[in-house]
Amino acid sequence: MHELSIMQSLHEQVTEIARTHRAQRVARVALDLGALSNVVPELLREAFLAFREADPLFTAADLEIRRIPIRVRCRSCRTESAPDGYRIRCTTCGGVGVDVIQGEELLLRDVELEVESEVPTHDRH
Repeated sequence: MHELSIMQSLHEQVTEIARTHRAQRVARVALDLGALSNVVPELLREAFLAFREADPLFTAADLEIRRIPIRVRCRSCRTESAPDGYRIRCTTCGGVGVDVIQGEELLLRDVELEVESEVPTHDRH
C-alpha cells in the first residue's frame, strides 16, 4: 500500500508548514488527486486517519480530496479533450497519439491551520 508512504510524506510537509506558522492544530488538508495518479482515495483517507490518531497536531483535521479528471492534447489535430474512461485517445479525430495534460497530479493544494493570534501588549504609565 503505497498510500501509507504518500501520507507519510504529506504528513511531514504539513507538519513543517504548521511549525513554520506556529500552528496549534491542522484543521484541513486539501489534495488534488489525478485519475491517473495510481493512488486509491479510500486507502489514502485510511492512512490519513491513522496519522490523525497518532499525532495531536492532526487530531481534528479533515482531509479533502478533489479528483482531477483526465485531459489530453492530440498530437495530430491539437484538440484538447477529456477521454471517456481509460481509452485514452482523441475524442475529435480518434487518434491515439495524445499527451496527457491533466490527470496525473498528486498535489497538496491547501492547508488550513489553527494559529493563536499574537496580540501586542502595551505598557501604560
